[in-house]
Amino acid sequence: MKEKEILSSAHIDAALTRTMKDWFLEKIREGGKEDEKRQERGSELVKLRESGKKIPDEWIEKDVLLFYKNRLYIPENKSLQTEIAQGCHDAWVAGHFRQE
Repeated sequence: MKEKEILSSAHIDAALTRTMKDWFLEKIREGGKEDEKRQERGSELVKLRESGKKIPDEWIEKDVLLFYKNRLYIPENKSLQTEIAQGCHDAWVAGHFRQE
């Protein structure tokens, strides 16, 4: 998995401060339906669970959201990725103090 596909929880939290959490998470769920890599990983986890095998500790699926090492998996969706980047960039915590 490419590192650019995984954003830290701090980045997600920054993006969520600009959006409605439920709406944003729903958008991630919907984007996951169109992401082949996300679907493949989800299927692998289901197969492991159904066969009684141990699921790797770093992967968690909760409420149709996929987490890797406690980081929310962001589907390959340019619109969604752009929205997250804008949320991180435009957040007040990303600003330069004492500058206008």
